[in-house]
Amino acid sequence: MQVTTYKQNLESVEEASKSVEIVVETEAGAGASGYSVTGGGERGIFVKDVLKDSPAAKHLSLQQGDQLLSAKVYFDNVRYEDALKILQCAEPYRVSFQLKRTIPGADGSVRPKVPSVEVKGPKVKMGKMVPAKRSKSGDRTV
Repeated sequence: MQVTTYKQNLESVEEASKSVEIVVETEAGAGASGYSVTGGGERGIFVKDVLKDSPAAKHLSLQQGDQLLSAKVYFDNVRYEDALKILQCAEPYRVSFQLKRTIPGADGSVRPKVPSVEVKGPKVKMGKMVPAKRSKSGDRTV
C-alpha cells in the first residue's frame, strides 16, 4: 500500500486562495504511474503533468501544480532487494520510521536502553538520528 501526501500550491492561483494538505492512499498493485514532476531543492517537488485516465489521475486524484510533501512506502510483503533500494535512496533525506519492537516486561515498567527513545503507551517517540559514519573503506550500511 502506498500513501502519498501532497499540498495544493498553484503558482497561478491568487494569494487569497488556501493551500490544503491531503493524504491519499492506494492499494498495492493499484499503481501510481502516469505523472511527471518538476522542481527540487528548497522549492519542493511539484506535479508537472498528469496523464488522463492514468492510475495517478484515477486513484490519487493528482493535479498539475500539487506539491508532493512526502511519500510513505509500506514494507509488508516487500522484497528484500526493493526495501534495500528504497532505504539506500532515502539516506540523504529526512526520514521517519514507524517501527514495531518487542519490549520485555508485560507491565511496561521496562524502559529501552537508548536515552533518546520515549515510550508512550503503544507508540514510541525517538530522537533524531545522526548520519551513518563511513568505514575506512568508504562503505556505508543502511
